[in-house]
Amino acid sequence: MRREDFKAVLVWWKRLELPQMIPRELTLPSSPVQVISVVGVRRCGKTYLLLGMIKQLLQGLKRDNVIYVNFEHERLRNLDAGDMGELLVAHREIFEPDKTKPVYLFLDEVQNVRDWDKWVRRIYDERRFRIYITGSSSKLLGREIATSLRGRCLSFVLYPFSFSEFLRARVGSVKDLAEVEYTEEKGRVLRLLREYLEFGGFPEVVLAGAEETKDKLLSSYFESIFYRDIVERYGVKNLALLDNFLRYALNNFSSYLSLSKMEKYFKSTGIRCSKKTLANFLKYSESVFLLFPLEIFSYRVKDRMQYPRKIYCVDTGMVNRFATKTRENFGRLAENVVYLELRRRFEPPAHELFYWKDHLGREVDFVVKKGLKVEQLIQVCWDPSDEETKQREVKGLLKAMEEFGLREGLVLTEDYAGVEKVDGKKVKFIPLWRWLLEG
Repeated sequence: MRREDFKAVLVWWKRLELPQMIPRELTLPSSPVQVISVVGVRRCGKTYLLLGMIKQLLQGLKRDNVIYVNFEHERLRNLDAGDMGELLVAHREIFEPDKTKPVYLFLDEVQNVRDWDKWVRRIYDERRFRIYITGSSSKLLGREIATSLRGRCLSFVLYPFSFSEFLRARVGSVKDLAEVEYTEEKGRVLRLLREYLEFGGFPEVVLAGAEETKDKLLSSYFESIFYRDIVERYGVKNLALLDNFLRYALNNFSSYLSLSKMEKYFKSTGIRCSKKTLANFLKYSESVFLLFPLEIFSYRVKDRMQYPRKIYCVDTGMVNRFATKTRENFGRLAENVVYLELRRRFEPPAHELFYWKDHLGREVDFVVKKGLKVEQLIQVCWDPSDEETKQREVKGLLKAMEEFGLREGLVLTEDYAGVEKVDGKKVKFIPLWRWLLEG
């Protein structure tokens, strides 16, 4: 019976006309030695990334040599590793691959197959396929997959559109940055940046027309993440508490999140909970790429565990849909966008991200560390025209530069550019739109 299910899905694949693709900045190897995994939050474009790569492959390869299966198809429910052999049998009944060319196997949302990793490991060892997998669970990046595939897997994380991808989707391309600075094009870029901050970068949301449609899409994404990725996957029973936790966290985006304070707040409103349960909710939310906690910089693990973490969301549109009074708070939205961009540019374990704060309360939004060395310090100051705010941001940056032995720090703004030199140290002010596009 499962073979018939696979045959139905493969017939659909055989007839599928590949859609137009918006190129993504993340590129995957076309001749991988290892299994390639692509993970990320639901609806961020993982399927289209695979289809875009398939479209390129088909320029020199016939479709018979490409197997694409989306395991969220309604006919592929309740599969386990023992059923997967029927996929290859069904493929040979329908397709006739060229034996002189490699066969590519694309398994989309593969975490829906029970014990999928055992089957992937076995066929990988046979060396007959070039294998790509996607999933919405960070288990594809964690110890489970590392142990199961034993070094056979190379993982990539996909996020919603970056600002440059957003512009490509909306207007096609952006002129040379040097030209943008001195033409009316800059006004359009600034307007689109505010739209990006307000509605985020989920591909379908970006391409939707009306604001009402965008809000409905974001609501549906949140519900899918809530029920399918967290409740079902982790067996959460107290749905009301989970909902309160997520809304509390989203309202504290780009700010400090203390689980102890959250527990006290909930109890003061009559909501019974424990710090352990809240910690689990945070771990679940991080595993499905919804929320990201950022630790304080310290060489002492104890400090990193004790100090509050700052919390960021995978998409500012999601924040604006569920947090209160944030649509005009462009400073916090910009900080969230900078965090996501740094995640794209600096993948662990080669780089680590932190925030910095000293005993006098001076702080820096982002510390980029490579190995044992801090490489970059970044502040986000949306409107430096307020002199008090500007000096506060600069003082924190200068103190951190002194501590880490750096001679240059960066402040990202809405549209102010300049350089200030203080005691031999350089503080560069760069507009956020330019920094995002130059990256």
